[in-house]
Amino acid sequence: MLCEKTWIEPHSIPYLQSALVVASPDYGIANSVIGTAKVLSGVNDASTYLDTLAAGQLVPATISQTVFGLPRIVQIAQQTGTTVSQDGDNIVNALTTLAQSSSGDPAALFDAALKSIQDALNHIDQLLPTAESNLSTIIGSDVPDRLADSFGRIEIALKTLQSQIGTLKSSMLAAVAEAGSTTSISTQILTKHLTAKKVYNVLQTVRNLRAFLPVLRYTLNTSIEDAVEADNYLQAYGSMLDTLAGLVTIVLQSLNTAEQSFYGTVKSGITNLSTAYTGMKELIQALGIVTDVPQLGADIMAMLSKFTTTLEATETDILSVATELQSYLNAIKAMVTISDPEVISISESKLIGALIKTLISSGPYSRFCFNKYKVQVSDLADYLLQESTVCVEREVPRLANLGATVQSILEMNAFDFEDIYDWLTICDGIQEPTDRAACVTRIAQSYTALGDYFSDKYDLLFDLTTSEVNASKQRVKICINLSRRWLSDGYIPDLQDNIKQCALKGPNK
Repeated sequence: MLCEKTWIEPHSIPYLQSALVVASPDYGIANSVIGTAKVLSGVNDASTYLDTLAAGQLVPATISQTVFGLPRIVQIAQQTGTTVSQDGDNIVNALTTLAQSSSGDPAALFDAALKSIQDALNHIDQLLPTAESNLSTIIGSDVPDRLADSFGRIEIALKTLQSQIGTLKSSMLAAVAEAGSTTSISTQILTKHLTAKKVYNVLQTVRNLRAFLPVLRYTLNTSIEDAVEADNYLQAYGSMLDTLAGLVTIVLQSLNTAEQSFYGTVKSGITNLSTAYTGMKELIQALGIVTDVPQLGADIMAMLSKFTTTLEATETDILSVATELQSYLNAIKAMVTISDPEVISISESKLIGALIKTLISSGPYSRFCFNKYKVQVSDLADYLLQESTVCVEREVPRLANLGATVQSILEMNAFDFEDIYDWLTICDGIQEPTDRAACVTRIAQSYTALGDYFSDKYDLLFDLTTSEVNASKQRVKICINLSRRWLSDGYIPDLQDNIKQCALKGPNK
């Protein structure tokens, strides 16, 4: 109630002086001024909080990603906080010096305080438009609008404080002029000019300035926190992308196994066929009709020529199959590998951009919407690989069927020459030259034509392998393209729009 009487009853001022004022000289004069201790207490309180606005006292931030302006957001927030902290400290120091000085030029002390306030106002005029413009370019208007709101209140309060300090200066100089000296001002003269209301107006403005600081710190900290959260998410997303090559290998494991099995069937089948033919040919070459009768030997070798030429480069044939199968696996791997920028490019993906920009805009629903959709965005790559796995797994039994077919053809090819030696041994046992020659001729007529069929079936192995491998590639391509087209044409744009609508309208949007 004493304070209430102060404003109404001037005769109570001396009592308040003794009750509320520390007995120390103030404002460059030898006298104590009512309310000065309270002003100093308010200034000290503001000073303590101003320290928390310095860059080192804001939320810690280590940004590794350069996309979406994340480093710049943190830099602007930290610079803004540091500037406010430094300007505030300058005002605090000037006011503290002014209020505690017992000697010197009062006008100079007041001017120093007024200059510190004007410097802060000048910095606001310079800092705010630049910070607003830079942040608006990166994250839109929410944070700049909050900064403008905070600085608007601070600017008004600083101008009020500037006016009030100017009033105190005029009052103090009037008191000094009336007293004729800074060292011999009577209480009556001092309280006449330097009223309690004028001092307490300054105190209230200082308290207002202190009250306006937490929301500024909140705005700076939340903006930094959102940038850090975005950076952490992008780091995790990048790490996930680094594992994709290994995941693709896992997807292809069963197909690789099936390919190796098929290749083993082809390699062993051709090798066995060639070995069987070579063994049979060596037996034939040892027959007397070949070694003792040059003409018959030549006829028999001519009969075998198609078989011989067909199987003369089996190692090359086997290598060609291996090359084709490797080309097949490479093609399937390329199809399975995710190449859509919406998924694998952090900087080019509009979907990732929508998610991150929603967060760093620090809008009313930013964090809610980010957490609502972040896992769906991260899971896209895994979903694509799962869909690809289905497409690839369907080809495994088909490759096994191809192996069985090739094995059957190879077995049938062996039938074409397995009886030649037995037939020729009959001819070899005939003693009469004419009959022996006729025997060889009859066999040669049949097996020469059979050699052509043998060659055709042997070539069929490779034609069938090529055709089925190409067919498999086409089936996988269609399967993967259709599943990914659904994502790129429907799911991803819809998800992107949902994120944007959530940011604008909030939950259930």
